[in-house]
Amino acid sequence: NEDGGWGLHIEGHSTMFCTALSYVTLRLLGERLEGMESCRLDKAQKWILDHGSVTAIPSWGKMWLS
Repeated sequence: NEDGGWGLHIEGHSTMFCTALSYVTLRLLGERLEGMESCRLDKAQKWILDHGSVTAIPSWGKMWLS
């Protein structure tokens, strides 16, 4: 999304669950904060921090991240 986060579907609003999982997945796949994807990852990181950090994810999302 334009705000830097990801939603459940292409027209959905950004959610902490989708943004956090997408961010972690991209980092695990080797995307770095510098380079072509840097703008996208920087925006996602900012969105996560601006919305209470990943601790604001629902409990079942925490299970997925653990």
